Amino acid sequence: MNKRCIGCGLILQDFNKNEKGYTPNIDKEYCMRCFRLKNYGEKNIDETINMEDIFNKVNKGKGVAFFFVDYLNINNYTINLFKKINLKKVLVVSKIDILRKDMKFNKIKKWLEDVYDINDDILFLSTKKGYGVNSILNYLDNININIAYIMGITNAGKSTFINKLLALHNVNKEILVSDKPNTTLDFIPIHIDNYKIYDTPGLLIPNMNLKLLKREIKPITFNLKKITTLMFLDYKITFLNPTSITCYFNISDIKRGYKKIVGEKMKVGSNIDVVIPGVGFINVKEAGELIINNRNIEVRDSISGEEYE
Repeated sequence: MNKRCIGCGLILQDFNKNEKGYTPNIDKEYCMRCFRLKNYGEKNIDETINMEDIFNKVNKGKGVAFFFVDYLNINNYTINLFKKINLKKVLVVSKIDILRKDMKFNKIKKWLEDVYDINDDILFLSTKKGYGVNSILNYLDNININIAYIMGITNAGKSTFINKLLALHNVNKEILVSDKPNTTLDFIPIHIDNYKIYDTPGLLIPNMNLKLLKREIKPITFNLKKITTLMFLDYKITFLNPTSITCYFNISDIKRGYKKIVGEKMKVGSNIDVVIPGVGFINVKEAGELIINNRNIEVRDSISGEEYE
């Protein structure tokens, strides 16, 4: 039986150091690539994954797919990825320790159902706080299934969750955790008691900023009394009407200017979110018009609306 690297999931081999999966000692847990990534932070920049292959493999399997996404990365792109899963699936909102304290789970759940048309089960998880770590195994027990695929967005905490689960169940094994994309290159089968858990490669959001999800969301509010352009990272958004806005992302370097940008104009209603996939979102209180410089931006109804109070 072929042995797989517990870092990337590739089959280990000791005969060609120029091929993936190479290790000088087949008894080791990691291939040379993952050993160097784990100990020295080294990673080849040309390593990519085919997301369609991941979905095809899961959809041909048996069990339940648990799709991890942190709150700041909930958007049309990530939810559409979740909906590509044909297997029985559960949306797992991870890293809930970064949420504002007033954001209750039942409120987020109803909002996800209404805004993104989620009809599947939803779980909430924080490996940092130890909340909900056993919820996935409990879920499998309740429906009498013992196979799970841990899927989701890169850096959503999949591997950290699995390691926490392994430790709680006294399994002397640890998979590789890294904030670099494409750390896992193939499915990694893991046995915990009578469960079979597959760690799968992380899925990337276009323009995703991997450095922003390190601490609790600290909203920043601006009262805009005249035409104002907000500038952060590579984004620029001009607000053409007086309004109050609150930024929900971990960026301290937010600049304001008072000249309109050249871009796409859009009308928005009151109390909407301007979503920047991979970064976070901006809540806009009053209806008006915006100019945006990036088609990647989307607009949605806000979780802070009256219907979710």
